[in-house]
Amino acid sequence: MSALRPRVWDVADESGFEVEFREHVTVELVRASAQDADVLFAARVSTKGEQSLEDVGADASRSKGLLNYLMRDRHGCYDEQTEVLTRHGWRRWPEVTGAEEFATRSPDGWIEYQRAQRLIAEPYDGPMLRIVKAHVDLLVTPAHRIYAQRRRQPHRQRWALVPATDMRAASHRLAMGGGLWSDDLGLTMPRSWFALLGFFIGDGSTAAPGSMPVFRLGKRREIEFLRLHAAALGWELRPSGADRWHLVTEEDFRLFAKKCYDVNRAKTIPAEVLHSGPEQLAALLEGLMASDGSVSPAAKQTYVTTSPLLAGQIQEVALKTGAAATIHEMRPGEGGGHYGAETVYRVTLCRKRNLHPRVGWTAADRASEVDVEHYSGRVYCVTVPNGTLYVRRGGIPAWCGNSPFEHNSMTFYVQAPIFVFREFMRHRIASYNEESGRYRELRPVFYRPGPDRRLVQVGKPGAYTFEDGTPEQHALVTEQTEAVCREAYAAYQRMLAAGVAREVARIVLPLTLFSSMYVTMNARALMNFLALRTSRDNASFPSFPQREIEMVAERMEAEWAALMPLTHAAFETNGRVAP
Repeated sequence: MSALRPRVWDVADESGFEVEFREHVTVELVRASAQDADVLFAARVSTKGEQSLEDVGADASRSKGLLNYLMRDRHGCYDEQTEVLTRHGWRRWPEVTGAEEFATRSPDGWIEYQRAQRLIAEPYDGPMLRIVKAHVDLLVTPAHRIYAQRRRQPHRQRWALVPATDMRAASHRLAMGGGLWSDDLGLTMPRSWFALLGFFIGDGSTAAPGSMPVFRLGKRREIEFLRLHAAALGWELRPSGADRWHLVTEEDFRLFAKKCYDVNRAKTIPAEVLHSGPEQLAALLEGLMASDGSVSPAAKQTYVTTSPLLAGQIQEVALKTGAAATIHEMRPGEGGGHYGAETVYRVTLCRKRNLHPRVGWTAADRASEVDVEHYSGRVYCVTVPNGTLYVRRGGIPAWCGNSPFEHNSMTFYVQAPIFVFREFMRHRIASYNEESGRYRELRPVFYRPGPDRRLVQVGKPGAYTFEDGTPEQHALVTEQTEAVCREAYAAYQRMLAAGVAREVARIVLPLTLFSSMYVTMNARALMNFLALRTSRDNASFPSFPQREIEMVAERMEAEWAALMPLTHAAFETNGRVAP
């Protein structure tokens, strides 16, 4: 029997339905706006500006060398003073190892932490583009790409990754922050809990680990803030002396208060709290500002701390609440209200009007704000699946990115067993829309491994190989898969017949059930997916995917190779490494 033909068992005499078993998956390219020329004109805008429009639809076969260069070397880089946000805080580029998880922005606006596919750290002696004004500070190689919105007619404006050199030719807005954030650790404490923890970080202390938090407060607004949120949680606030207040809390709060100190007893935001949801982080920020924060007559909010770590964490909190913040370092003797002996860090929340600063709004602005300067030293970057990074220089953050392979789009229709989709959706580099068992009755179509599926796993974790099974093992897999799937679908039908909701009845169906989805991604995201989900001898980095998701990847690659043959060839030549 061909592996591409489904086998069907008719069991209508028992249950009134047919169960279908398939040994293959289905992949169809249903829509595409992608060709090799898209990559070329997107890259040539770096040097040709608006004249690059001449390359739209040009014969890409004459530019194979450029495609190979773009795949291999076309990567924007940062100078040594730039920092990048990781899961564990800000890192200067010389300190980055490449093993970190980096804060990125997905095509649909979600803030996601992703591991690097490669680290770039190399000497450079040549021109760099310097963009600097009150709310912008960047020093990048000319090939670099920045997340920006070009000044155009309103109906033509859109945010995209544009070459840094484009800043010299036209006016843009940059993105200092913003993005959608979802809690990835699951802390579910009430809002007032987070507000009080932020207030504790600013003004609280503990006499001993695990003891009740103590606050020394002299301002009425601080006392009222503490009283308000303590009452919301049902906690007692006990005065002690003229300005001391003891907060009688639950044990979990005291445990987190203990985590608010680093090894040097400096205040910090615990990692679990830092990765909470946006509503919780907004409450945390409210508590911080109520303690050591201030508001100017112009409604500018500022937080002052002597801890550079805490300052950077507040900047991260601002990002995850959809805003942004800048940090200004003031050394002793610099004035501006600084009277102590330690360096002070002023964290200023950007007001909405400053969140997307203008760059080069007029020709005179471009002459003063965007410049080319010679740089001699090392430059740095990493390649991440989303193609974007959150960086800062001089305490001023911005979203940046650098791949010309993102100016295209492909939508695939995929039919595969559910367990393949669950593996697929770990790649948050695409948009997905899957059929729902809540709204339609699921069909009795199940995956059954074909005779060519290797069944025996040999080796240890990280070094598995798979070998052919015996005829007896294949027969066992076939027999048990069929029996379980038939009985599961029969149970599903019995519940539906009894009036049970589809979303409840479906819970008995196994992961081998076929589902369908549309998946949309660009060429760069697809190359990243293929690098991880196909096994090839010519790959620079070996991958050992599960066979079923590799079947999907192989069919997607075949469609893409026909659509963008030159880009696919460059991908192969480059060792199947995404640019």
